[in-house]
Amino acid sequence: MPVQSTNPDYDAHIAEWEMMDDALEGEGAIKRNAVNLPKPSGMVEAEKLDAAGNKYLYQNYTERAQYEHWVRDSLRSMMGLVSRLIPEIKLPSGMKGLEDNATSDGFGLKQLFFRMVRQAISHGRVPLVVNIDDKGEPYFSTYATRNAINWKVGAMGGRQDLTLAVFIEFRDNKEDEFDHECKMVYRVFKMIEGVCHSEVISEDGSILEASQPLGTTGADNRLVKGLPYLPVIYCGSTDNSPEVDEVPLLTMARAALKSYQLSADYFSSLHQTSHPQPWVSGLDESVELSVTGPSAAWDLGPNGKAEYLEFKGTGIEANRKAMGDQKNAALEAGAKVMDVGGTESGEARKTRQNDQHATLHSIVVTVAEALEQGIRYAAEWKGFDPNQVVFTVKPEFIVPGVDAQVATQLLQAALAGVISHESYWLYLTTGKLPERVYADEQARIDNPDPEDAVT
Repeated sequence: MPVQSTNPDYDAHIAEWEMMDDALEGEGAIKRNAVNLPKPSGMVEAEKLDAAGNKYLYQNYTERAQYEHWVRDSLRSMMGLVSRLIPEIKLPSGMKGLEDNATSDGFGLKQLFFRMVRQAISHGRVPLVVNIDDKGEPYFSTYATRNAINWKVGAMGGRQDLTLAVFIEFRDNKEDEFDHECKMVYRVFKMIEGVCHSEVISEDGSILEASQPLGTTGADNRLVKGLPYLPVIYCGSTDNSPEVDEVPLLTMARAALKSYQLSADYFSSLHQTSHPQPWVSGLDESVELSVTGPSAAWDLGPNGKAEYLEFKGTGIEANRKAMGDQKNAALEAGAKVMDVGGTESGEARKTRQNDQHATLHSIVVTVAEALEQGIRYAAEWKGFDPNQVVFTVKPEFIVPGVDAQVATQLLQAALAGVISHESYWLYLTTGKLPERVYADEQARIDNPDPEDAVT
């Protein structure tokens, strides 16, 4: 089979991921995809008679439709909650630089964590790959969900583990430095005789980068120890197995799309009630009507007659109610923090927000575990003890307030050397004190960070 082959689960979920891509991009993307708004039968028949001449009917129908950005706004609200979280990070001494430079574009572990949480919320799946650059330093790459096209799981040392992972990548077309077109290639990770190999293949099947083993190398650039696993993690919304997880915001996206479809009829109906259609009959052959409007008068001749066909709009209210039902359905999905005033009781709002926090709780925990596993892969690749790696996040979304009296007492304790300045500053910025054992706190008192000094 060709390298473009896809996993059956990928085929089953690609439509959902593409829907989420459009939902997050917004109204422009929704309207560019005609599948999102089916043509009414009358417009289909009109285009059969004259496709070019009657094309404007569907264009006007689409232009009047309105897509609500509930998904994008909800994601922003959720990330506002997540941005308050502070990861606990511990790395081997030789990997400290990873904390501030962990991604292929130069951002640190905290920013990588936020990126992964965002994608886990919006698509339910974050393909994470651990790699080593030309200087021998580890870094992480994440792929768009739709670009992780194939994977296989097989028996490895008595356990079920990844044996194949294929990703789509895009490379610049270097023939024109001002051109933004990219060529598509396929990066393949696979197990060969118990060692992970990587290669890059073009769309036509030619080899761009020959298959080579991944692992630690010696001074003469010879492979010392090959990786006995694929450095690939499929982070999900509920767990980190390669199987596809549910998309947390999918219910909201579907409600927003249905509201968009209803709005096309709703606003078209409003337009038609405001523009009644004139009709005339009994005109002499010599009478020509070429102008209409409030500034025009018609001479219909002695036998002419004119009246209006008015659109009564009987279904307008039903459409408006159906759009409101879709909005309520989106809110009930528990994925958006918003104040809906009198339409929702305080207890209902509390229940909905607690449900959202539960969803975020599982996502934050899952992403932190995936990232910690990735860092451990990098540590093992570099020859460090992976057990020294810690990356944990406590999903506490309600930040306690800062008590002025407690802050004063902590300041005095920091100045007296009873607690570290770092612990005092953490309380001021988050309202929380770190959970440390006595020895760790004493070490921070004995070896303070100059940047955390209290003056």
